[in-house]
Amino acid sequence: MNYICSREEMQAVDHYSIHSLGIPGIVLMEKAALAMEKEILSRFSPDSSVFILAECGNNGGDGLALGRLLDARGFKVTICEIGGVKKPTDSYEIQKNILRNLDMQLTDHIPDQDYDIYIDAVFGVGLKREVTGIQGEMLQRINKRRGYKIAVDVPSGVDASNGHILGTAFQADLTITFGLLKAGLVLYPGASCAGEVVVKDIGFPDKAVEHVAPAAVTYDRSDLDLLPSRSPWSNKGTYGKVLLIAGSKNMAGAAFLSALGAYKSGSGLVRIFTCEENRQILQTLLPEAIMTTWHDAREAEELLEEALSWADVVGIGPGMGQDVTARRLLMKVLKKGRIPLVIDADGLNNLAWLIRDRETPGEECRRFYQDYPAGIILTPHLKEMERLTGRKLADIKEDLIANASFKAGPRHIFVLKDARTVVSDGTGPVYINLSGNHGMAVGGSGDVLTGIICGFLAGGLPLLTAARLGVYCHGLAGDEAAAKKGFYGLMAKDIADYLYKVIH
Repeated sequence: MNYICSREEMQAVDHYSIHSLGIPGIVLMEKAALAMEKEILSRFSPDSSVFILAECGNNGGDGLALGRLLDARGFKVTICEIGGVKKPTDSYEIQKNILRNLDMQLTDHIPDQDYDIYIDAVFGVGLKREVTGIQGEMLQRINKRRGYKIAVDVPSGVDASNGHILGTAFQADLTITFGLLKAGLVLYPGASCAGEVVVKDIGFPDKAVEHVAPAAVTYDRSDLDLLPSRSPWSNKGTYGKVLLIAGSKNMAGAAFLSALGAYKSGSGLVRIFTCEENRQILQTLLPEAIMTTWHDAREAEELLEEALSWADVVGIGPGMGQDVTARRLLMKVLKKGRIPLVIDADGLNNLAWLIRDRETPGEECRRFYQDYPAGIILTPHLKEMERLTGRKLADIKEDLIANASFKAGPRHIFVLKDARTVVSDGTGPVYINLSGNHGMAVGGSGDVLTGIICGFLAGGLPLLTAARLGVYCHGLAGDEAAAKKGFYGLMAKDIADYLYKVIH
């Protein structure tokens, strides 16, 4: 697990390292320059031409130090000092003085010639205001150049905390960031400006990071060790029983995909609870699944009682429709409350409808929903989150982290789905998912995710871990599928089919 930090958190790590632990800031600057030099040398030959655009702050100081190192390696380096900042930082002045002593000249304009590499060392992690004036003009000019573009720490114009674009932003092919990954580099639209992101260790001690304890985390492949363990001395009952209340007339596919996801993620038994019209389709598509089908609302409620007593985990919503029967089934599940519950798709829409109801059913639903003792994982996309919380879509999109941290009940976890899915229980660190790709933006993808999370819960994972790891593995499986099949035409079933590549 790796930290993702905000602007204030990264500044706090830097401040603690320098002022409490005694590491000189200029030492950190030199290590940043050395880390960038090493990365550039691994990608470009020393006869390349380099243009560095620098402002008079510490980010610019990083740029000056890098220019000196690249010049010594044989790169043809031009450094442009904007000089729009009233008072240069002390570290910047030190770096500038070294360049004077080496007879390296700075320019105040962008030459007409083209360069192989353009490096943005204008604003770093601390930027809060919009980029305008001379800085904005120069960033726009080098954005139009054809060379390879590298950002120092954070592309200038990107808010390091949330990825917002502050007026004008540098369009990087590569961002070399220091110490910790910044939220603004992975959240959109900032992620679109960052290009490839490489995190470089420049000597921030673990003590400094632990002192700050950034409020967001992400997974990498080492976290696959969290997957539920399997034993050679086991049977199908060992790995849990998943009940999926899914599908409606003409919507069998959602039930199939969620059940497939549950099986592919290791569940021992999966039972689909759906209308009778789906029986033949689902038994043909997935003969491994247990089927419980109903003809009318009364029969559905009667059969659900036994199905819930059988299950270890219940998922509700994929393709189930939005009608009286669907809402009554949801209410029955909420009243039971004895096993972990995953609510997705139409389950969320029905829940939103019930919560808004000011009559007795609505009051009951709110009580059972808020106090559900076994824990609930909710997996809304942004529009479903709007219906569920009453918050405006634009406001949710503006701050995914804050909205995923919405606290609906003591054991509620939100999986807020977007290009960067965010998972939060409203208390501990927020999880930001970095796996997955745009080929997964296809109908049924969320149904597979519901099944995966249910399968991990059935395997014994705690709610928060199952939600985080489910999202991460879902994205990794999508990446595996895209690597083989491409982004166009990627299907939800492909995600389930390639899950074995991730969790084998």
